Amino acid sequence: MSYLAQIFPPTPAFTEKSLDDLCGRVYIITGATSGVGLELAKMLYAANGTVYICGRSQTSADTAISTIRDSAPKTTTQGRLKPLIFDLADLSTVRSAAQLFLRQEQRLDVLFLNAGIMTPAPGSQTANGYDLELGSHCLAPFLLCKLLRPVLEVTASWHRFSCTAEGCAELKDHLKGPSNSVANTDSGVRIVWVSSFISQAPKGGVQFDERTGAPRLLKGMENYLQSKAGEVLLAEEWNRRYEGKGVLNVVCRVFFFPFLFFLTL
Repeated sequence: MSYLAQIFPPTPAFTEKSLDDLCGRVYIITGATSGVGLELAKMLYAANGTVYICGRSQTSADTAISTIRDSAPKTTTQGRLKPLIFDLADLSTVRSAAQLFLRQEQRLDVLFLNAGIMTPAPGSQTANGYDLELGSHCLAPFLLCKLLRPVLEVTASWHRFSCTAEGCAELKDHLKGPSNSVANTDSGVRIVWVSSFISQAPKGGVQFDERTGAPRLLKGMENYLQSKAGEVLLAEEWNRRYEGKGVLNVVCRVFFFPFLFFLTL
């Protein structure tokens, strides 16, 4: 039944109308210039969130921002939209973008890892010499998570303190040293990995080259499936290593029905 529900989804129980006021909350969406990322940005912006629109060029980000603003209620939204330019196929741009974000913001509530690529030309590589699919789906998102982990954890720690005198005193004590007391609270801080309904690794797991230690390149769609399975494994490992920090990694396994794509052309 779960397969059929993916192909023919029921009426959604949670929509943009279900969102609370997101004023003061900060979001980063990779792949926000089109598709799922763009639609998500529209919802968060309309609910007064601050949304960073990630794109590979200033032009694409600016175009997306104009589209989002045009779609929002003109008199009600207090949201903010900011461009964040980097290419997942170039790790140096990922690092620069993360540093820019950290200079501008003191909090990050949700990191949406939505951008991706499917079956590029055989032999396609990132600027750093890695396979393009594995680099875009696994290496670059991992680096972005690593660079933004401190601000995500700080944001999570803020959620457990109330705006009372007792809460302020507790906050001061908390800031004096590390604490794992957020382990049993849901801060709402997330890293969302947008994987695929068909994500799967070969038998035995992700294949690695015994000589180089690098992931072994597979043929065609198999390489894509392995790279998307890598996202699931990264999310699980991130949760295992940083349990108790208040940041939850979740995986969204998107279903892509091929004939629907052709119907929209």
